[in-house]
Amino acid sequence: MSSTDASAVTDGHEFSQSPDSVHFGHGENGPSCRSKWSSVLTCWKHNYRPGEGFTLPKGDILIHAGDLTNQGTRAELQRALDWITKTDFAVKVVVAGNHDLSLDTDFTSTSKQHENAVPAAEDVEACAKLVKGCADIVYLQHSDGVIDLPGTSEKIRVFGSPCSPRGRGKQRWAFQYDEHEAEAIWKCVPEDVAILITHTPPAGYCDRSRHWEEGGCRALKAALSRIKPVLHVCGHCHEGRGALVLSWEKNATEIPRVAWTWEDASVASSKKQSLLDLSGKSGNPPGVVPGMETAVVNASIMAESFGRGKQKGFHKPIVIDISFARRGESGMDNT
Repeated sequence: MSSTDASAVTDGHEFSQSPDSVHFGHGENGPSCRSKWSSVLTCWKHNYRPGEGFTLPKGDILIHAGDLTNQGTRAELQRALDWITKTDFAVKVVVAGNHDLSLDTDFTSTSKQHENAVPAAEDVEACAKLVKGCADIVYLQHSDGVIDLPGTSEKIRVFGSPCSPRGRGKQRWAFQYDEHEAEAIWKCVPEDVAILITHTPPAGYCDRSRHWEEGGCRALKAALSRIKPVLHVCGHCHEGRGALVLSWEKNATEIPRVAWTWEDASVASSKKQSLLDLSGKSGNPPGVVPGMETAVVNASIMAESFGRGKQKGFHKPIVIDISFARRGESGMDNT
């Protein structure tokens, strides 16, 4: 299986991918028999599990967009992976976030600030083994993988990254980069990606934050015009939870038009799920057109009341019904 090199080395900080693309899932021989898939999206879980403030509904694909833990300890990571492993999904895709300190070896080897928060070397090694040892979880660390769409013989490429802008805060967290590094980091994302999962949102899209005036990444926003994924899942800025659909003009360098913004009807109701139908089956909104439109979804679980000494609040996981069309044969391994 071929692999696109998604390694970015900037000023001594390396965000590396695994040597080979990951192939995961159990595709079925014969023609495709389904036209839409239910994806359950979550992020900013911060060491909380279903039943501790939120309920995890069923679906075909589970996507976790980072911050499995609060301080990156081995116990926190084990706890998170345990519940993900037990969930009933055909495909489970996970990326880390800035709170998952022990999964960023650069952070653990060079951090000078807040030394009490730096995981021990043995915990770093143990945590690396934990994520690599989960056979039914696709863990992407600035890398790509090919997954089988449940119920079909179709395959799509997914890229996942834990990276986020450093911002102006004094604290140092995992997988962070400075502004001058950003373009190189996102330049390596392959163009045949159907699902893009990044811990950080792109600037201006689902990136509202009480911590930063601009919560998202400008370079990632620029990269979207090249990649044009069908679905872009993010988190990090938990006040930015929500979704919108970008419509791409023929000239890829132009700023996309926000074609539709999601109003979550479940917020003011007693429903346990936030449902978003992007398959086009309901007619409103129309389905996302691959190559011409991108759905951006901030799937943050933690509500804005999260903080030291504050009561923990939770959003509902977002359940998306969405269709994927084959994005061409470039870079795909269809054997």
